[in-house]
Amino acid sequence: MKRILILIMLVAPLTCWRRIGSEASAQDRFDASLFAGLNMCQIDGDASAGYNHPGLRAGVGTSFILGDIRQSSWRMAIELAFTNKGSYIEDYYRSLSVSYIEMPVMLVYSAMNDRLRLSAGVAPGVRVAAKVTNDGADDQLSADNFTPFDWLPLTASISYRFSDHLGIEGRYQNSMLSITRKTGSGTYQLFRSNIGCFHNLVSVGAFYRF
Repeated sequence: MKRILILIMLVAPLTCWRRIGSEASAQDRFDASLFAGLNMCQIDGDASAGYNHPGLRAGVGTSFILGDIRQSSWRMAIELAFTNKGSYIEDYYRSLSVSYIEMPVMLVYSAMNDRLRLSAGVAPGVRVAAKVTNDGADDQLSADNFTPFDWLPLTASISYRFSDHLGIEGRYQNSMLSITRKTGSGTYQLFRSNIGCFHNLVSVGAFYRF
């Protein structure tokens, strides 16, 4: 199941590029981008607070105009990204690090001749690695407690392109479904049976848009 979802994530952006490119010229209808940045993350429900877990976020993306090319300010964006999330609990010298392959899908509003973009959507991810340490010792049982998927993280971002190709972005993301298996502890979101832990992160980075 996990391998199938990773394959879909790899193929979907390429399929969109080909389909969009057949409808209009690449320059008019869609763009592509490379991006990299830093996540600052905490895990809601782990009895600690503070965005004190740094992690890498990097990947590729494409966006295409919705509606009339000459008039519409709306776009759809699809990305494929590697992202590292987690937390650090200083009182217990406990570190939680979880890495995902994500495929954010976002609705985008562009302004200022497409230099400014406001985006919102979901960023489902497949877990590719998890590591938990206590006082420097591996805690494999806790690492295995993370679910294979982060199904429904909501994401929102603001980006500004200050040259023809280069720009900066700020992003916020929060898992809405628990990223840990049910243990009877943690916190909850949306509904009381949705108990466990949830990624909560802010991200800053740069991008190069083609």
